[in-house]
Amino acid sequence: MKRFGVALLSTLALTSMFANLAGAQSGDIKVIINGVTQQYTQSPVVSQNTTLVPLRGVFESLGAQVEWDSKAKKVTASKNDDTLALNVGSKLAYKNSAPVQLDAATQIQKGQVFVPLRFVSQSLGAKVNWDQTTRTVTISNQADEITTGNQTNSLSSKPFVAPVTKVTYDTYYNDSLTYDDAVKLAIADSTSVKTAETNIDQSGKIMKETGKNIDFVPAEAGDEGQDKAFKGYAQTNLNYEAAKKNLDMTKEGIEYNVKDLYNKLLQKQNAVKLAALNIEDAERKLKVAQIKRDNQMSSDYEVTQATNQLTQNQAALEKAKKDLDSAYVSLNQVIGYKPEQRYELKDKPVYSEFKDNVETKVSQVLTSSTAIWLSEQKVDLAELSLKLYNFNTPGNTPYEAQQLDVEKAQYATEGTKRQLEEAVRTLYNNIKGLESQYSQIQAGLVSARSAADMAKKQFDVGLATELQVYEANLKVTTAEQQAEDLVTSIDTLKMAYDKPWVMQGASSGASQ
Repeated sequence: MKRFGVALLSTLALTSMFANLAGAQSGDIKVIINGVTQQYTQSPVVSQNTTLVPLRGVFESLGAQVEWDSKAKKVTASKNDDTLALNVGSKLAYKNSAPVQLDAATQIQKGQVFVPLRFVSQSLGAKVNWDQTTRTVTISNQADEITTGNQTNSLSSKPFVAPVTKVTYDTYYNDSLTYDDAVKLAIADSTSVKTAETNIDQSGKIMKETGKNIDFVPAEAGDEGQDKAFKGYAQTNLNYEAAKKNLDMTKEGIEYNVKDLYNKLLQKQNAVKLAALNIEDAERKLKVAQIKRDNQMSSDYEVTQATNQLTQNQAALEKAKKDLDSAYVSLNQVIGYKPEQRYELKDKPVYSEFKDNVETKVSQVLTSSTAIWLSEQKVDLAELSLKLYNFNTPGNTPYEAQQLDVEKAQYATEGTKRQLEEAVRTLYNNIKGLESQYSQIQAGLVSARSAADMAKKQFDVGLATELQVYEANLKVTTAEQQAEDLVTSIDTLKMAYDKPWVMQGASSGASQ
C-alpha cells in the first residue's frame, strides 16, 4: 500500500517529462513494456497534452487483473493489495477508494478504453522512461531489468519465470452480440423481408379478387371465358403460395449470411491475435541476432534478415487489422449497425464430429426445397394450360408449342434437383475434409504441447533460452487458433448442408 501511494506521488512529479509528448501524432509513439514492443489495434493518442494508451494491453502486461462494467462504463484494475478504478469520461481515478486527479479524462475510441499512460504505469509501481529521440515510452516492472545500452548483452539463460504467449485482444466493447440476436437484427433491418411480406399481402388480395370470377373448376377445355378465368386464378394462387415460400427462404438466406459473416469475424479476430504474437516473435529473434552480432558470433546479414522478417510481420498485422475492420463493417451493414460499431462476439462454435447419411439427406432436401416446390408448381401450371387448351380459339399458341412449355418446365425441375443433390454431396465432402484437417491439427497439438512443456522445464534449469520457450508456446497457440478457424468454417458449412438452397438466397435475402 505504501509503495503504491509513493508511486502515485512520483507520477505527479513526472508531468514535465511527459509534456513533450503533446506534439506527438497518433501512431508515432512506440510503447515497450518489459522489453516487448506493444502492438495495439489502436495506436496511442495525445489528448490535453497527455499520452493515452489502450488500457487492457498496458494493465495486463504489468500484471494487473482488469474488469470492465459496460453499463457503468467503469474500469477496475487490481494488483496485489491495490485497486484502481476509473470511469470513462472522468478526470478522477480512485486508488483504494481515494480520489486521484488525472491529467486527462479516460475515453473510448473505436470500442477501446484509453487512459493516461504515466498514471497507469506509475500507479502500478512501474518504471517509466521517455526517449525523445526515438519517441519511445519504456515501461518496466521487472526486478531484473536489462537495458541494452547499459549492460553487457548475454545469450545465457536467466533463472526467471519462463515467457508464455498470451493472446489478448485489447478492445473494450460497447456491447456484446450473440448469433441469434444478430439474425433478429438482420431480419428486422432487411428490406428484402419487408418486400416479401408486402408481396404476400398483395398477391393475397389479387388471388381473392380473381377467385370471384370462378363459378366452377373445369375438368377439360370448355367455355373459353371460364377456362381463362380459372387459369388466371391458378396463376395468382401460385403467386400467393410462392410469396409465402419466398419469405421463408429469404429469412433462411439471412440466417446463413449472418452465420457466415459472424464466423468470418471470429476468424479475423484470431488473425489479428496471431499477427501480434508473430511480431513479438520476430522482435525476440532480432534482439538475439543483434546480441550475437555484437558479440562477434554472427554477421550483419543475420540482423538484416531478422529486421526484414519483423517488417513483414508488422505489415501482416496491419493487413489483419484492416481485414478485421472490413469484417465488422460487413456484418454491421447486414444487422443495421453503424460501420464503426464494435462488439464482443458471444457465440464461438464448438467442435463435434459430423455424422450423417448423405443419401438420406439428399432425399430430405429434394422433398423440402422451396426451389423444387416452385419448379414443380410451374410444371403443374403448364400442364393445366395444356389440359384446358381450346383448339377453336383463333390466334392460340400452337398446341405443340404448349407441349414444349411442359417439357421445359420439367427439365428445369430436373436441373434444380441435380444442382441441389450435387450441392449436398459437395458440402458433405467439404465438411469431412475440414474434419480431417482438424484431426491432424489436434494430433500435432499433442506434440506441440509436449515440446512446450519440455522447453519450460529446460528453461527452468538453464538449458533453454527465452526465445526457445516463446517459440514453443507460439506453435501451440498458432495450432489452437488454426483449429478454432476450422471449427468456425465447419459450423458455417453445416448450416449450408442442412439447407443448401440458402447459399443462393443469402445474398438477395441480405439486401438492405
